[in-house]
Amino acid sequence: GGSITGEHGVGMEKRQHMPAMFAETDLEVMATLRRGLDPAELANRGKMFPGSEAPALHSRGPHPLEQQGIISRE
Repeated sequence: GGSITGEHGVGMEKRQHMPAMFAETDLEVMATLRRGLDPAELANRGKMFPGSEAPALHSRGPHPLEQQGIISRE
C-alpha cells in the first residue's frame, strides 16, 4: 500500500482522490485544523481538499514563453 499524500503533500492533481483514502469525518477534521491555522486561507488555497475552489487552476493569461511562441498548451 501507499498514500496519495506521500512526502510531497496532496496538491491539485490528487485532491479529488482524498475521499478514497480518508473518511468524510477525517477530511472535516483536517479542514477544521487547517482553518484554525490559516483562517484567511492564504496558504495554497484550494490545493488540499476536494471540492474547494482552487484559484491556481484558473489561467492568468498566456505564459511569457507562450507569448514568444516557444511553448504551447495545445
